[in-house]
Amino acid sequence: MQKPRTVLRRALALGLALYAIGLAFALASCGDSGGSSEEASPGVDAQDTPQDPEPGDALDTSRPAYRTSAECGRCHTAIYAEYIKSYHGRAMIDPLFRELSAEVNKEECIRCHAPVNLRDSGFQIPIARSELRDDAISCLSCHQNGGHVSGPFGGMEGAPCRPVQDPDQTDVVKMCFVCHNQHDTGNEWLAGPYSPEAPEPRQRDAQTCIDCHMPVVERPLVKGGPVRKSHRHTWFGGHSRTQLEKAAAVDVEVGALPDGGHRFRIYVTNKGAGHSIPTDARHRSFDTYLLLRDTQGKVILDPTDPQQQDRAHLAKFRKFYRGSGKKDTQIPPLVRTSTRGEGLGYLDVPEASSGTGEAWLVYRLTPRDVLNKRSLTAGTAHDIKKLWLARVIVRVEFTYGP
Repeated sequence: MQKPRTVLRRALALGLALYAIGLAFALASCGDSGGSSEEASPGVDAQDTPQDPEPGDALDTSRPAYRTSAECGRCHTAIYAEYIKSYHGRAMIDPLFRELSAEVNKEECIRCHAPVNLRDSGFQIPIARSELRDDAISCLSCHQNGGHVSGPFGGMEGAPCRPVQDPDQTDVVKMCFVCHNQHDTGNEWLAGPYSPEAPEPRQRDAQTCIDCHMPVVERPLVKGGPVRKSHRHTWFGGHSRTQLEKAAAVDVEVGALPDGGHRFRIYVTNKGAGHSIPTDARHRSFDTYLLLRDTQGKVILDPTDPQQQDRAHLAKFRKFYRGSGKKDTQIPPLVRTSTRGEGLGYLDVPEASSGTGEAWLVYRLTPRDVLNKRSLTAGTAHDIKKLWLARVIVRVEFTYGP
């Protein structure tokens, strides 16, 4: 017969007491800002702390030690501080998700945004939690293993979350593909030059999702624990300007037209992503735009002018909505292209005899994101937080004509 919850909670304090006298354990890290291990844990109330066990009580290892991420954050303070700000931690309150999921009324969305632990779903299509959905993609979604918590290191006997070593924790096919291959991001990586299965001659050393999206950090995983090499729990991706800048490069080719003027072609190279760009969510896109000035500095083609924007738009790279009838135009890893079918990729401008110009790579989280003058300075901070505004991620200046 299982012990009542109050007895179990008291028993868990035994492990916390052991921490206080110097025992430490290691739990896998999954990782942005990387605060100190001594940071306070947001959202943890002192009244939730387990009480001391009564004599003769024993831990019930048939059920999870903890149920929420905040409970994990009582010991893993730095990791929790990163997680709670990440899009895993905010998966159920992200305004774009709430809109696309009809205010969280689509179960097929919730299964990835508030899943049961991945081991219970057999590392297959995730199952939506029926309770505690506000905990979003919980620490336990990735780390719970029956009545234990899994990580790459394991832990010491008596640790309150009963950590165990599990190599599956760093297997990205199991841990990441469950949700992030719903739109083929995992398959894009497997087919690309960074996969361990890439055919020879390999174009790049093998890298996984963890290498790019969970940067290495050395720190104690719990206060007073040993310093270990682990990973940040930030998962920087399409909401991070820094990550977008790492992914793409832009260059321009200019050629004279026979009857005057010039042809301008903008190329985009997927220089840094292990998958196609953009990836995953079908509503995201990269677009190329052309700005031109004459020799006097007067703008003759302005992408932020609604009357000229369509002309200045050279190409769109996107995974289109199902049923749209459009072919996906994403850019695979290390590929350089001016277009993959959506747009010509170039523009002939007979009136452009000489002057200067700029090639823009614009990122949109949704097709509704408006390109205007604010797009030039928006999102200069690390995270892109405002919706409905396109961002100019890369600007390349050039000259043309005599």
